[in-house]
Amino acid sequence: MAQVQEVRVQFNTGRSVDTITRPSNTTAYTAGDAISEITTNDHFIFSNIFRPGTQNKQLGGAIATARLHSSANKSTKLDAELWLFHTDIVKVVDNDAFAPTDTEMLTLVGIIDFPLANWKVGNAGADAAGNAVCEAFNLGLALKSATTDLYGQLVARNAYTPVSGEIFTVELITSRD
Repeated sequence: MAQVQEVRVQFNTGRSVDTITRPSNTTAYTAGDAISEITTNDHFIFSNIFRPGTQNKQLGGAIATARLHSSANKSTKLDAELWLFHTDIVKVVDNDAFAPTDTEMLTLVGIIDFPLANWKVGNAGADAAGNAVCEAFNLGLALKSATTDLYGQLVARNAYTPVSGEIFTVELITSRD
């Protein structure tokens, strides 16, 4: 009789979320403009991307899924990229051109696309009366084992006229090896 060997598989997933509220204006973005926080020009900061206390700290992981939530339902949706860095970058004023330095580019973890075609309407109310979400699946964006915090800059890739004070929330779903 053959001996049965037990195999254990452990899934260690996490969720990291951050929100920015853009300025109270409807100034249109052009391709390449940064979308930043109203008061501090902050970008997204995803703290503790891998939960503390993970059993094997030598292993890496990956961002599996990302969601971009908008507090508005615009007829022309935002075509965006989320640029992720493992080291904090210089803050970019909302609606200014995003132009990372050579040094910042060396800390780039990856870029997540949130294309027009992936937006889904949650509340069909127009503009500020509605909301929508854009999902990016099967990313497999590898992260090194020492990664704890990520810094993300949202960048417009189309002409987009926002709602005044529009709120953007990004969710990163991670898996640990």
